[in-house]
Amino acid sequence: MKKLKLKQIDAFTDRAFTGNPAAVILDADGLTDAEMQLIAREMNLSETAFVTKPKDDTHDLELRWLTPTSEVNLCGHATIATFHAMIEEGSHGLDKAGVHHFRVKTKSGVLGVEVDRSTEPSKIYFTLPVPEFREYKGQRFELCNALQISADLLDKTLPVWTSDQGYVFIPFINVDCLLKMKPSFEDLKNLAHRSKINGFCAFTTETKHPTSAAHSRFFAPMLGINEDPVTGSAQGPLACYLYQNKRVSSVAGGTGKIQVTLEQGYEIGRGGRVWAELQVEGQKITSLRISGYAVTVMDGTLYV
Repeated sequence: MKKLKLKQIDAFTDRAFTGNPAAVILDADGLTDAEMQLIAREMNLSETAFVTKPKDDTHDLELRWLTPTSEVNLCGHATIATFHAMIEEGSHGLDKAGVHHFRVKTKSGVLGVEVDRSTEPSKIYFTLPVPEFREYKGQRFELCNALQISADLLDKTLPVWTSDQGYVFIPFINVDCLLKMKPSFEDLKNLAHRSKINGFCAFTTETKHPTSAAHSRFFAPMLGINEDPVTGSAQGPLACYLYQNKRVSSVAGGTGKIQVTLEQGYEIGRGGRVWAELQVEGQKITSLRISGYAVTVMDGTLYV
């Protein structure tokens, strides 16, 4: 029987029992794919992260994310959780102060991760691919029917866009719309299968925090996640969407860094915040990274 160290960590928050929970296994070498899937199912969280040693010198570690039903290519909150766990364990040199950089091999490519140990709590940053968007080709009323909310409450001043990772961004007029939203997860799942959608991000530019640029909810029932509390892989692209639709300030001369704060998860009692940083050159986004904090709520041993 294998004994593995297990942590459960709330990400994109600095308060326990808020943000997005993820399980982390830091010593996953030797686990089979089937064992990883069984562990993820047992944890029954939106994602469980598995860390393995690097296979060559092109990266510093390998990271995989599994939902209770399948493996996913990218997960923001479980990445934040993983590096928070590494800080606590003092692994990979993270017992030392300063700023640390890592190359992380994933199914979506090599991610750059930065850990700033000069602050307390430590802040964790990682790069995301700059998304490409296209106009949503489906019917808006179908989206609203599945979300069980009137199409009259859509923000008509903003487009419904689909990103290249298969997320649909759906704008609404205010926070109250999102609070009243009671989605049919079966209808969302059917719509996702028909339209090859991986997630639905319903958002509004009305916010709870005055420094936030958008307030959102994220649904992915086809991945076994009816509602995800705080979704880093969606919040980064949402920041890009807001910039491209002129809902966040640009920079003088069209070149520089733009900071965007986003909030999610309040409707299900797990509010959290994501900080997105856009590098813009000539008004075009050239790089994207997001950051956040995390807090451990459980630490123990898993027997496999």
